[in-house]
Amino acid sequence: MKNIFKQFVFVSAFLIILKSNAQQDPLYTQYYNNFSLINPAYAGSHGLFTATANIRSQWAGEAGSPETQTLSIHGATGKNVGLGLSIVNDKVFVLKETDIYADFSYSIYPNENSTLAFGLKAGGSFLDVNLLELGIENDDLFSENINEFNPNMGAGVFYYTDRFFASLSTVNILKSKHYDKSSTVVSSASDEMIFYISSGYVFDLGDSFKLRPSFMLRAVNDSPLSTDISASILWLDKLEFGISHRIDESVSGLFQLRLTDNLKIGYTYDAITNNLSNYNNGSHEFSIILNLNKNKRNDHKRQPPLYWMKKQHSEDILELKNPEEEN
Repeated sequence: MKNIFKQFVFVSAFLIILKSNAQQDPLYTQYYNNFSLINPAYAGSHGLFTATANIRSQWAGEAGSPETQTLSIHGATGKNVGLGLSIVNDKVFVLKETDIYADFSYSIYPNENSTLAFGLKAGGSFLDVNLLELGIENDDLFSENINEFNPNMGAGVFYYTDRFFASLSTVNILKSKHYDKSSTVVSSASDEMIFYISSGYVFDLGDSFKLRPSFMLRAVNDSPLSTDISASILWLDKLEFGISHRIDESVSGLFQLRLTDNLKIGYTYDAITNNLSNYNNGSHEFSIILNLNKNKRNDHKRQPPLYWMKKQHSEDILELKNPEEEN
């Protein structure tokens, strides 16, 4: 009887994962540190090359809960062009997915105070579903593992000044099908297109502090709208702390610290506010952000308010001329 119950739990969990489209894409609370993942137009916006490593453990304490590791790098390669590369490893129960994408952005300058960037993302996902790990016998649906590659692409637009930003993007344009098997109740799973809308502003609170409110909307077909509302305080471009609320899901505490001129670390804790709070200890997210170098050919680019760096770097960028004035 115990084995039958165990098999029932395993099958139910797998079908839930399959029907939920393999969690679609990992959700980040520190989305401002991983913004190129959701909008390729962000690539190169800092005016320097930046590498970010991120680890997220979701629903801590729950067996088979989502775990995500991310490594991304992007930077400016000329006056108008930005390039980026990202690798995301996501694991949920018996499902592993590794996404590898390259980003391209092209910027124009409506005036000397603003930048408008357009971006494209191309790559794909390596999917590995270890069905044999479930130990279910005499069922053709679980008789062999799934290993496949699915190409995909994304696009976005990103407008910003040194205080304001607005972003519109989409990923999973090709809606790749993950799984297809005949003569079963659940026959397929696919990645639906995901649309992101985000905006924010920076307010001065005296000489030492800044207030940075922002929001992000995430929309997927046949899924509830996900809404993040965040606000943080930045002190002397060295320390940031704040709070974020994902409506009907979680409340988060945010923290970032600049250790050196080019190195920052961040931590976020998500406290679940829905019924799942009875079954887990929340979610943890760690990040390391490293500025690799300053690209002199692209110093005219403004610092987007999503990102903060050493103060003198920011001032250097603001003092440089619009590139169109040099021609």
